[in-house]
Order: sequence, then C-alpha cells, then structure tokens
Amino acid sequence: MIICDCHIHAFAKGVERAVGAYVPPEKDIGDFIAEEAQTNGIGRAVVIQASVDGTDNTALARMVASPPEAIALRGVAMISPASTGLEALAASGIRAARLQDRRRVGINQLDLLPQVAALAAEVDWHVELNTEPERFDRVAAALEAMPAGQPLVLDHFGHVNPTSEAQVTSLCRLLDSGRIWVKLSPTRVSTRPDNYDDLAALVSRLVQGWPDRCLWGSDWPHVMTPPPVPRLAPMLDLLKQVLPDEGLRAVLQDNPAALYRF
Repeated sequence: MIICDCHIHAFAKGVERAVGAYVPPEKDIGDFIAEEAQTNGIGRAVVIQASVDGTDNTALARMVASPPEAIALRGVAMISPASTGLEALAASGIRAARLQDRRRVGINQLDLLPQVAALAAEVDWHVELNTEPERFDRVAAALEAMPAGQPLVLDHFGHVNPTSEAQVTSLCRLLDSGRIWVKLSPTRVSTRPDNYDDLAALVSRLVQGWPDRCLWGSDWPHVMTPPPVPRLAPMLDLLKQVLPDEGLRAVLQDNPAALYRF
C-alpha cells in the first residue's frame, strides 16, 4: 500500500513573508521526508498552499512538478475569482483550489465559493474548504451554486467537536449530499494527541458511512498547534486500529489516488 498524506504544508527557507495569522516554521518537503515520510512509509503527499503564502502559487507549482525521488506530490492552490494561469498550475500537478472560512485565521471566503468553483472546474479541479460547523448550513446552500458533480473537500473533520452529536450529525448530512469529502486530520479536533482515541468512534462512523469519500491528512508541520508537536505515527495507528483492511486502503491509498490523480 502506498500511503498518501493528503494535507501537509511546506515552507521554503529564507523567504520573507508579509504579516499573517502566524509565522510559519522553515520546514520544507525535505524536512517532511526526513522527519515523517520515510519512517511511516508515506510515498505520496498533497501540499496545501498556506494562507500566509496567499495566491502566488509559483513555489508550490515548482515543488509538485519536480518532487524529490522519495515521494510523489500533488498540490492544492489558493486562488481568487480573478486568478489566471490555472492551466499551467494544473500541468504542474496542482489538483484543487482551497478557500478559508475560519474565524481563527481571520479569513471568511465562503461567499467566493461559487466563483472559485466555476474557475476551478475549467481545469478539472475540485475545491477544498477550511470551514466550521456553524457554517455548514451555508456550505450546503453553496453546493447548489457549484458546477454539477464537482467535489468539495472539508479540512480537519470540518472542525466538528467529536463529542457533539449535533455537529457530527450536521457533517453527516453534508456527506449525504454525495458531493462532500472529508479529511480525517485529527490535530485540530482531538484532545488526545498521544493516541487520538477520542476520535475512534467518529473515524469509524465516517468511513463506514462514506468509505469512498474519506481521506487522511496530518497537517504537518502543525502550524498554530500548541506543543507537543504532533507526530504522524499515532495518527496512522488509530486508523489501523479502527478501520478494516479495505477501509484503511481506501482512506490511505485508493481515495487519494482517485481524487488527486496520482
């Protein structure tokens, strides 16, 4: 099985950035390979353009087009309704556009979803959305304005509280639409970073209900995450403990391969 981490960030070293929601660590794809990928058998990764890097996706495109031999890469760009040059980004290996809709980072772009989705569809991209449960009703309404059949991926379990049945049920209703995918990225929603066992029931429920639309992502290198810095092995251990073999293969290999076209 070729494990794919569907949510990492990579920050070029020695780059000065405008003031943003956080100061990113100088951790690039080489650090990811050395620190986590080699140890955990990760052969594929999806690099997400971080909010602090804005809509200039030049470095991301260069990275995914010429990855190190140890790993295959795809990318998720940040774009605006005025963005151009998407054909070149798609040719480099970028497969989606991402929008932020989170109070924590001070960016609310949900109103841009129909325009960005239409632009993304021109190059056969899906859309990824970092949003929260309080916005799920608006997300459901926005689906109607997206191109038919275009997937919408929610980051970080949709930021649901795993102990809130109301929030989990709202997430499940979105998944019932047939359009929504979800990343099982635990660090933003778990209170147990040593083993993530507070997410066991939620992971099982989501993968059992929607086995072909669940992905795993680590969120390496874990910006805006309090210490201790999360490690990937406990995340993978949870999936191995909770999921049957076919579910594990779907989440870690088959679903990412289909969505990101590895």
